[in-house]
Parts: sequence; structure tokens; C-alpha cells
Amino acid sequence: MFSFWGKIKAGLAIAGAIIFAIGVAFLRGRAEGKKIIEAEQAKRRAESMKQRKEIGDEVDQMGAADVDSNYSRWLRDD
Repeated sequence: MFSFWGKIKAGLAIAGAIIFAIGVAFLRGRAEGKKIIEAEQAKRRAESMKQRKEIGDEVDQMGAADVDSNYSRWLRDD
């Protein structure tokens, strides 16, 4: 009788260890994926800021008439 309960306890311990290991691997994978996505977002944000600065510098170098003619398509004709 004692050996039967001992086997059940050992089996439950092994099953618990396996479930725990799977849970830890899952959480580590999620954390790694989150880091990758955050790095990609930071890279896109930096590229976007660089592009915005380039466009702003280009507009600053234009005269008023050039700005009006180049960007009039973005304005409404109210």
C-alpha cells in the first residue's frame, strides 16, 4: 500500500516539475519576444524622428512660395 502512494507522489512530483518547466519556458519566451518588439519599435521611432527632422529642415530651407506650392495639396480649399 505504501509503495502505491509513493509511486503516485513521485508521479505527481514529476508531472509538477514538467508543468513548472513548461511554464518557466513560456514566460521566458514571452519576455524575450517583448524585448524584441520593444527594440523594433524603438528603431522605427528613431527612424521616424530622423525623417521628420529631415523634412522639417527641408521646409525651413524653402521660401514661403515654395512651401505653399509644394504643400497646397495637403490643405483644404475652404
